[in-house]
Amino acid sequence: MKNLIKFIILISPAFAQIASLENQQFKSFDSTPYLTPTSSPATSVIINWNTENVEPSTIAYGTSLSLEDTIFTDQKTSYHHIVLNNLEPSVEYYYKILTADNVYKFKTFPISTDSFSFIVFGDTRSDSVQHQSVIDRIMHYNFDFVIHTGDLVNQGYNIDDWRTFFNIENKMLVQKIYLPTIGNHEKPFWQYDTLFALPGVEYFYSVRYANVYIICLNTEMELIGLQQKWLVNVLNSVSTDTTIDWIFVSLHRPPYSSGSHGSALDIRKNWCPILEKYDVDIVFCGHDHSYERTKKINGVIYIVCAGGGAPLYDVGHSEWTEFSAKTHHFCLVTIKGENLKLQAMKPDGIVFDSLTLRK
Repeated sequence: MKNLIKFIILISPAFAQIASLENQQFKSFDSTPYLTPTSSPATSVIINWNTENVEPSTIAYGTSLSLEDTIFTDQKTSYHHIVLNNLEPSVEYYYKILTADNVYKFKTFPISTDSFSFIVFGDTRSDSVQHQSVIDRIMHYNFDFVIHTGDLVNQGYNIDDWRTFFNIENKMLVQKIYLPTIGNHEKPFWQYDTLFALPGVEYFYSVRYANVYIICLNTEMELIGLQQKWLVNVLNSVSTDTTIDWIFVSLHRPPYSSGSHGSALDIRKNWCPILEKYDVDIVFCGHDHSYERTKKINGVIYIVCAGGGAPLYDVGHSEWTEFSAKTHHFCLVTIKGENLKLQAMKPDGIVFDSLTLRK
C-alpha cells in the first residue's frame, strides 16, 4: 500500500528484521474504520479500514444521515485509506463503508476554539483486560482527539495482536482522530505502515488543533539527520506563529525516566536541547510501563504515560521527578485558551496526579 522503498531508506536497520520474518504471513483481517489526520485536519481526514477479502474502497459521507457524497476507488485492496477533502472546519460528518452496515460520525478539527480536551496514553500491548479497562474509562469523557505514545501492540508482525488492538479500541477509533507514535514493539514497522496512513513521511509528523501544535517523533530510527532537521524546521516555524499557545511532543523512549528502562540518553542528547530552545511545553513518552511527571527541566515537562495495558514496571524517584506511580492509566488534557489542566486517571476513574499550567 505504502512505498516500501521509502520505508527501507528511513528505517534501514529494520530491513534485516523484515527479511527474518518473511515467512510469517501478515494476513488481512476485517476491522471497523479508524480515523487518522492529514496535514490539514480542519478540512480533511483519512478514513482507514481493513477487510479480509480484497475489494474496492467505497465510502459515503456527508453532514447528515443522507450521506450526500460518495468516494469509490477501482483499486482493490485489503488495507483501505481514503482521504475526505474539502470538508468544513469544526463540522460533524457522518460516514459509512458501503460494504458494511454501520454509520459513524466524526468532527473535523477547528481553526480556533476556546476550549477542548484530548487523551494521551500508550503501551497498550499485551494485557487485553487492562487495555480494555483503560479504553472503557476513557470513553466516559468528552474529548476531541487521541495521542498514543507507542507500543500499540506487543509484536508488530503478529496479525492477532493487531486484530485484538482494533477490537478493543474500535468504539473510540471510529469517531476520534487518532495520532499514533511508533514504539519499539511495532517492529518491523512495515505492518504499522500498512495499517496507518498519516501526514508527511508518516514515521514522524505534526498536526495542529486550534492553538495547539503536536509533533509525533520516532525514537526507533536515526535521531539525527533527516528527522532532526525536520524537527528544527517545524519548531522554528511554529515558534514564530503567535496564534499557537501550546506545543506538545509525543515520542516513545523517554529522555527522563525513573522506570526499569531508565532514561534514553541518546534522546536527551540529540533532541532535548532543541525542545528546550523552542519552548516545548510537554513531552509525552511511553516505553517504561508506569507514570512519571518531571519538574520543569529547562522549561520542559516530560511525562511518561505508558500504562495503557502492558505489564507494569516499578518506577522510582529521581532528582527530576515531581510525581511517579506504578499503575495503569491515561491522561486527560483540557485546554482553555492559555490555561491547561492535566489529569492522570486510573481505569476506575481515580485521579492520581494533576497538573495546571498557564502560559
